[in-house]
Amino acid sequence: MSARKPIVVVGPPRGGTTWTLRALGSAAGTAAILEPDNEDKYPAAIHAKRAVGRYPVLRVGDDAPTYRRLWEWIFDGAPENRRSLLARHLLGPGSDRRIHEGRLDPVTWMAATLAREPRPASPTGAGTGGQRIIAKSIHAQFAIEWLAASFDVEVLLLLRHPASVLASWMELNLKDGRNSTLETRAEIRTTYLEPWGVPLPGPDPVERMSWRIGLLLAVIESVSARHPDWALRTHEQLCDDPEGQFRQLFSELGLPWGAPTEEFLADHNAPGSGFVVRRVASELSDSWRRRLDHEQLATLRRVLAWFPITSYGDSDF
Repeated sequence: MSARKPIVVVGPPRGGTTWTLRALGSAAGTAAILEPDNEDKYPAAIHAKRAVGRYPVLRVGDDAPTYRRLWEWIFDGAPENRRSLLARHLLGPGSDRRIHEGRLDPVTWMAATLAREPRPASPTGAGTGGQRIIAKSIHAQFAIEWLAASFDVEVLLLLRHPASVLASWMELNLKDGRNSTLETRAEIRTTYLEPWGVPLPGPDPVERMSWRIGLLLAVIESVSARHPDWALRTHEQLCDDPEGQFRQLFSELGLPWGAPTEEFLADHNAPGSGFVVRRVASELSDSWRRRLDHEQLATLRRVLAWFPITSYGDSDF
């Protein structure tokens, strides 16, 4: 394993990826980048993903030049120029309603045009100041194999109890829980749903969110099964034994363990809510029990049964 390889952390929205990224980014000599491929975070991703969608579906060998250039820029540290910062400012009002999929409204189009085609500050990798890039994505589940084949990277896949994800999506009215991007993609139907025999969800909002969570969970599981050498963790494992699990994970990824990481885990093991990273880790694993009612849980379990999921079963509910 090369200690210089970038690390890509991939998990579902509200899957514990931010906490994990920041813990990894506490290691000496690293630079953590929060969702640089997310149109809501970095306007450069709007144009780069216009042809491949919010959740790019790519096979190894597919040609995706603008998406590839986006990741070249990311692995150089995702340096932002004035155009990118202006685009971010333009997108501020109404950002919670923009999906960045399909036809763009005038403001989104203008921001995408301003921030389009970001370029590395120097030849790939040389602009990071010697730091090892750690980037996390909540949208690369269907493209992570393409990404790993296109770049020399280490991959960490994250899973989280689907009931915890559903509770979080509902409480925050999460954008990815409200849009129909996943179920309308023809590539997702032909590559995953039809081989698995999975139907599309009905109109019930809880059923639709449960379906999207089940799909993302099943895809991550299937990718992990094809790449047993990639790191895989559940949010519950990391929460139940933060120091022990992260020590092992640091070793697998070639990251140096030290006092800054120990301090990060201790400092962020406190009450928090919403998008705040601070949490009491030991209380997170089954917090869904007091956040979802019986009907919501019944819908979630019914929908999850459609997917080839093995990480979470009846005993986990």
